Amino acid sequence: MKGSFAHRVAIIVFSCFMCDCAMVQASQKSHPTKPTLVIAEHRSARLNALYQLKEGLEARLEINLKIVEYPAPAQDYFTKLVTELRAGNAPDIFSIPRDVQLDDLAAAGYLADLTTAMHNWDGYSQLPKLVSSLAKGSFDNRTYAVPSIVAIEQLYYRHDLLEAAGIDTTQPKSWQELLHRARTIKQVTGQFPLLFPAGLTWGMGSYTEGLRYLLAGFSDYRLINQQGQYQLNDSAVLEAFSFYQTLVQEELLPVTPLLNPEPWVIPKYEMFPKGELMITTCGTWCRVFDWGASSRNPIKNVEQAVGNWKIPTADGSPPFVLASMVYAWAVNAKSRQLDMATELALALGSVDVALTYARNLGNVPARMDAREHADFHQLGALMEAHAQLPEARALRSTVGANAVMAGVARSTEAVLIGREDAKGAQQLLKAYVASVLGDNAVSED
Repeated sequence: MKGSFAHRVAIIVFSCFMCDCAMVQASQKSHPTKPTLVIAEHRSARLNALYQLKEGLEARLEINLKIVEYPAPAQDYFTKLVTELRAGNAPDIFSIPRDVQLDDLAAAGYLADLTTAMHNWDGYSQLPKLVSSLAKGSFDNRTYAVPSIVAIEQLYYRHDLLEAAGIDTTQPKSWQELLHRARTIKQVTGQFPLLFPAGLTWGMGSYTEGLRYLLAGFSDYRLINQQGQYQLNDSAVLEAFSFYQTLVQEELLPVTPLLNPEPWVIPKYEMFPKGELMITTCGTWCRVFDWGASSRNPIKNVEQAVGNWKIPTADGSPPFVLASMVYAWAVNAKSRQLDMATELALALGSVDVALTYARNLGNVPARMDAREHADFHQLGALMEAHAQLPEARALRSTVGANAVMAGVARSTEAVLIGREDAKGAQQLLKAYVASVLGDNAVSED
């Protein structure tokens, strides 16, 4: 028995020794002398882009790059990211889904200050002023993110179907022209003409892809004033809710799908491809993910079938496009390798990296010198969107943006179900934001 036990112990020890040797060999293959940085990424298209770039980034910076795959939906990704940041377990590098989320993360102390590094970076001068401003905290004007790709957002419409029906497809210049076009579409085709995201279940999209388009249509309106308060009492907010009220009352917008758990699925992925919805707000990614060849309901010859208009304005001033800094790279303020993590973030802002992500995601590089890169032509129709970047608009938010977006979701839901009119929706938004952030967060003017 003793001999048998000793024999088993010898086998275990030997096995452990061999495992240790294998682990050492594996570790040696991953270059143990090089620092290891952990990066969070999610969604198959983004993961594919990063895995394509991994070897080149490791060689360029002489690091080992460990990729941690986070949940796919943007909101699930962000929730997990904030949870890990609070617990002190977050990766060295991660992306911020939307610029509206930057202020809350920075104010909480989760993001490393990259101001000096960015000013010394050769790519900084290539960023349009708007983009570089979106990478800064509104409360301190310090830079907390490295922009890589940008979404250009506007209105997308079924050019093929409207043209076949003899309906005008020229650029509408004002809200009234857009409403007139929508009424004509409904009368001639019998289909829903227009979609502006709204409601509780669309979440932040009710603001980012909905009300934001309308508020940005006032050239003199700012969401926050010089004191950093949200200007929700402004007449621009009332007029924007009035636009929603008109869409609902005249049945120009498909209300029922917007009350579903995943409200974007039916209107954007089914109705628009089938021609049951003619116009929708969207961004450069839509021709790839929503209606492209790999989407659930591809639109044949999507580049020709789907046209785009700039966003009409409230007062008839020139239409515009919106720019959103999407998935900019940030550094964990508690990273044990801050300097190296900062180098990695800057490397992720390079043109070749941005082009790889842009091709996979249907967005445009944040840097203007991308047009000088040999592979820029591979962006195809996105090259036109990239050229619009210097003239694009944004609606700057500040700390507490998540409360504003949640308030917009609730307020637009109230309009959808007829519980509130435009004035009531505005009051509901103000009350909600004040209850979450405090009365001082909302301007009384």
